Amino acid sequence: MQWQKKGVLVPKAPGQYSHASHPTAICIEENLFLIAFSGRNKEQRSHIFLVLAHFDDGEIRITSDPVVAMQPGAPGTFDCDGLLSCNFVWDGPNLYLYYCGWQNLPNRMWHCDTGRLLVDVSNLSLHREFSGPIMGRSIDVPLYAVATVVRKISDNSWISWYNRGLSWNYDGKDWIPKYGIHLARSSDGVKWKCGDQLVIPFSDASEHSFGRPTVLVDQGKYYMWFAARGAFGNAAYRIGFATSENGENWNRRDDLSGIDVSTSGWDSEAVCYPFVLQHKEHLYLLYNGNNYGISGFGYAVSRKDKLVNLFLNSKK
Repeated sequence: MQWQKKGVLVPKAPGQYSHASHPTAICIEENLFLIAFSGRNKEQRSHIFLVLAHFDDGEIRITSDPVVAMQPGAPGTFDCDGLLSCNFVWDGPNLYLYYCGWQNLPNRMWHCDTGRLLVDVSNLSLHREFSGPIMGRSIDVPLYAVATVVRKISDNSWISWYNRGLSWNYDGKDWIPKYGIHLARSSDGVKWKCGDQLVIPFSDASEHSFGRPTVLVDQGKYYMWFAARGAFGNAAYRIGFATSENGENWNRRDDLSGIDVSTSGWDSEAVCYPFVLQHKEHLYLLYNGNNYGISGFGYAVSRKDKLVNLFLNSKK
């Protein structure tokens, strides 16, 4: 399966903001989707933006002006230094956006936890549901935990593939974070029990970071795309891939991700922060390119019928 790149969709957040990173989308009605992404102000503090888009026949068209929907929290709170959009979830009539709240630490280190926002689609606005994080540092999780993917399975069963901080390591120049993808469960989407086992193995001893994963479920099979960096000395993100029959035990096959950097242009140095969704007969991949989203986010497309062979090939 090879993704067909369609180019940049949103080159940057509007006005005095830079970047357009961590795109995520959800269907509102028919072909109308709501997209969230993060843009940085002059102080490099990320804000969450919302924009409407039309998805149909393998094409995406932005249909509204992006608006700032949520700004960083009050000084000292878990999200005071920035917000990164992660994942929309419908729960009955309510639509939620899970997000990463960012806090800067000394020595260019940082801390991030999970927040949840209530979405007002008609007004393109977001509202904090809680002043504190719903998942994060605890007696069992000493560094941080970000619910990068959340799915509601039933009324009392939720699942998250979350990024869990493992360590900070000094390389003689900078402190390098090490974090990986783990599994968490909840009965209400708010109170989480975080597992401590990696579900995606590291490629080698130098790999250290997994950017926001995305999980697609089709006919009982699980497909995950994720960004990873550090392996084999590669400092820039690449998009990896894994499959699973139960969402817990994964088979990593980065060679089947179907996308890599371009020879030139906005995604010639890195591809990262993927989000995959299915709409009608097409699959859509929203993703960032160079320099953590400073070049905006774009998209690529494929067809749903490619998934069966993709899963079979991942077992070879």
